[in-house]
Amino acid sequence: MRDLRVEALIGVLGHEQGQRQPLFLDVEMDVLTPDADDLDQALDYRLVGDLAEEIAVTQIGLVEVFAERLARRLLDCAPVQSARVHLRKPQALSNGMAGTEVTLTRAPA
Repeated sequence: MRDLRVEALIGVLGHEQGQRQPLFLDVEMDVLTPDADDLDQALDYRLVGDLAEEIAVTQIGLVEVFAERLARRLLDCAPVQSARVHLRKPQALSNGMAGTEVTLTRAPA
């Protein structure tokens, strides 16, 4: 997924508290291949946006924490073996865009 936009309660500075700011997310996942051409056996990509929106409603200070929480939630989905979340926060800097990238992999069973 590319350029998923989420309005999130994020930031550590006083003026950021309680204020929604846009985040742009790129999410890549390694998933198990379904046995059949059946969405019930696969990851419904709409879930990625839903999970990001759920995380966005709670005040979080650091973009690294937001990205890590999303990656962990994605690993809770059965077919996801690893998740990479690249997050950009365009309003963090007046002359650029702040961001981070987190990659998590499911522990072997």
